[in-house]
Amino acid sequence: MIYLTRFARPRLEYGLRTSAPLLTAPGGVRDELEVRHRGVRQERPFLREVVLAGRGRRDVPRSAFDGDDPIRLDLGVRIVELLQVEASDPASATPPPPVRVEGTALLVGPALLGRRQRLVFTCLAQGRPRKVRCSAPLLNTTVRAGSDPAQKVDSRLIFLATGVGLLASIGSMKSFL
Repeated sequence: MIYLTRFARPRLEYGLRTSAPLLTAPGGVRDELEVRHRGVRQERPFLREVVLAGRGRRDVPRSAFDGDDPIRLDLGVRIVELLQVEASDPASATPPPPVRVEGTALLVGPALLGRRQRLVFTCLAQGRPRKVRCSAPLLNTTVRAGSDPAQKVDSRLIFLATGVGLLASIGSMKSFL
């Protein structure tokens, strides 16, 4: 029974998809260049893409947000601005949740998060890349870090594809013999 309830829970994965410096020139040249955002000079600017993806069989309902506290995705460096939120959900048209910036963190929700919904947050941040840390006050929901949650393939699909390939091989061997 524990096995069934474990997999019936909503699941979320998060990770850093991209962290690219906006200035990549050699040190001597870099001192002569500058990046400005809304008129303000940026020291060591990085473009970062953080992904939050639904991986379970169920949606994360708004009611799962304990005390209406948002999911906190901490980048470890100051976020200058959230530039874009991209949402994709092949199963339905779940709208993206509310997102705001607070210092070094993105605060996501509270809102319904679809079971197959994938959110990509593009940020302008200051400083060297670090790991994303997540604090998610979600009831009955498993939240874990992933290397790139957008690129994960379900292990059941790999198993199915391997089985189909094996059956096709056996079938062609019988016709050969």
